[in-house]
Amino acid sequence: MSAGSDNPEVVKQRPGRLLRYSEDMRTLFFAGAYFAATAAAWRVDWSQRSWAEVCCTCGLLTLMAFQGCVTVHNCAHCPPFVSSTLNSWWFLVISVWNGASATAYIPGHNLGHHKYLQSRQDVIRTSKVDHSYQLFNLLSYFPRIYPAIYKNDMAYFEAQRELGRPVYEQFRMDTAAVLTFYAVLGVLNFKSFFWIVLIPQVVGKDMIVTLNLLQHDGCDPEHDVNHSRNFTGPILNYFVFNNGYHAIHHMMPGKHWSQLKRLHDTKVAPVNHPSLDHPNILRYLFVTFVLPTPRTNYDGTPYVNPGIHGELGPDKPWHYSQDSLNATGSDPRQQREVSGFGEARDQGEAPALFGKGDASGHGAKAKAA
Repeated sequence: MSAGSDNPEVVKQRPGRLLRYSEDMRTLFFAGAYFAATAAAWRVDWSQRSWAEVCCTCGLLTLMAFQGCVTVHNCAHCPPFVSSTLNSWWFLVISVWNGASATAYIPGHNLGHHKYLQSRQDVIRTSKVDHSYQLFNLLSYFPRIYPAIYKNDMAYFEAQRELGRPVYEQFRMDTAAVLTFYAVLGVLNFKSFFWIVLIPQVVGKDMIVTLNLLQHDGCDPEHDVNHSRNFTGPILNYFVFNNGYHAIHHMMPGKHWSQLKRLHDTKVAPVNHPSLDHPNILRYLFVTFVLPTPRTNYDGTPYVNPGIHGELGPDKPWHYSQDSLNATGSDPRQQREVSGFGEARDQGEAPALFGKGDASGHGAKAKAA
């Protein structure tokens, strides 16, 4: 809730304010920390260092790159700045931090995963992996679904290009920024680029995508609250900007991350299944994926692919030419087509991102029409 707001659900902007929520100073700090750490690692002569030092540095940079992926997720749902111009430039920064276009998060995640959770239109549905040993599901999940993510994204952006939408231009700028960054560092020192930038960013993307398996596997996508698993540890949520509170995020995808704990505590925790709140994500990973634990649904019943209310079969295309940029909830049966960020923006939860007017670049005249 911003200072001076009478209603915690609505953000009131003060003249001259840059950030919509002061909590995003934490986001800016960790962005600066990532680039500072990368620059510092770049200056080190790693041929004179031990493999232990190399591995520890690469591991730290991977965790910081993962923070960049989480930031992309948050900003794709709820851009941080009041100004659409600043949001556009910020997307270039976090694209470089993430190692891929931040705008590319919109089709597969906002419009596919959120709107069509665990259905054939959700290209990252967890039913795509079905090994008897859960560790194999964990390790194979990202390479199994990445080709479908790429195909889905390209279909969406081609449709947006043909319609002349600003979201496509932002995608082009994001991609150009990442490729330029990669090309410059690769030419300067390819070995340092490979270990300090490329590997941490690829593994960071693997982590953010595979997190979907932890958050949704065995859950019920059509239930009011039991569609998502939550990881409530305070240390984890400090560093991942409350990304552990996942059920409330699916229920209210346009809400700023700083509000999620309060909303989880009041709207989810009192009514969800007790097995869906986990205080320790590392313990959950070990018990679920390392130990030979049978794959189960959230209520302890045996998991049978494709899971509760899931769908088997090939990916199903969805409406790639839509101008909405966000979902309106979690239940795939109750989605509505909305322009730009839709209700989230109407409630003050997301400003214009890609131009004046709504987030898809349609101004007041388009709405009046």
